[in-house]
Amino acid sequence: MTNSGKNVLVIGASGVFGREITKRFIDQGFSVYGTGRNTDAIPDNATKLKLDLEDQSSIDLVVSYLLNENIPLSGIVIASGAVGFGKASETSAADALRLMQINHLAPANLISRLKPLLTEESFVIGISGVVSERTFPGMAAYTSSKTAFASFLASINTEWRRDKVQILDAKPGHTETGLASRALFGVPPAFPQGMSPEHVIDVIMTSLAEGKGILGSSEF
Repeated sequence: MTNSGKNVLVIGASGVFGREITKRFIDQGFSVYGTGRNTDAIPDNATKLKLDLEDQSSIDLVVSYLLNENIPLSGIVIASGAVGFGKASETSAADALRLMQINHLAPANLISRLKPLLTEESFVIGISGVVSERTFPGMAAYTSSKTAFASFLASINTEWRRDKVQILDAKPGHTETGLASRALFGVPPAFPQGMSPEHVIDVIMTSLAEGKGILGSSEF
């Protein structure tokens, strides 16, 4: 295949989005390095790396491994994430910080430090979601963390343009990944039926091939 010998790093390859996108890249001939807290959930034909986004030493270990091995990356995908629910006035600073760490600070740190490994005409995919477009009651901390990550992606899109790095920020609406049922805190609202993960990944992969940069919620 034309992508033989090319590597993609998928952060959160043990999750619903991460497993699906890992399979898609492998089917296209890429070698995938997949990370997760639970490496058993990562597809078996990926190289599995244990990573806890709330543990800086774990982040440092993964970054050091990739840099020391000098593994060229055709792409980095951030498919990880966490959610929490509650009014801003009722959300503790500790809970808000956990979401900011998982959804923005850790992914931004990984992407920035791994920039030297990105090959020419490489890509970075982030899934900031519809909450980086619109605000919703009872989701202040989650919305803030995802909006911060969207701003980071927009910034590196400008900074890395001359390096021919495609930055794709996907903003799908509610998707049936089960994330809300695993909220770090709070009680989720009654969401309507969401999109299938397969559909969302279909749109992302097509848009990546077309060279798009921002995928608004209306494009899903």
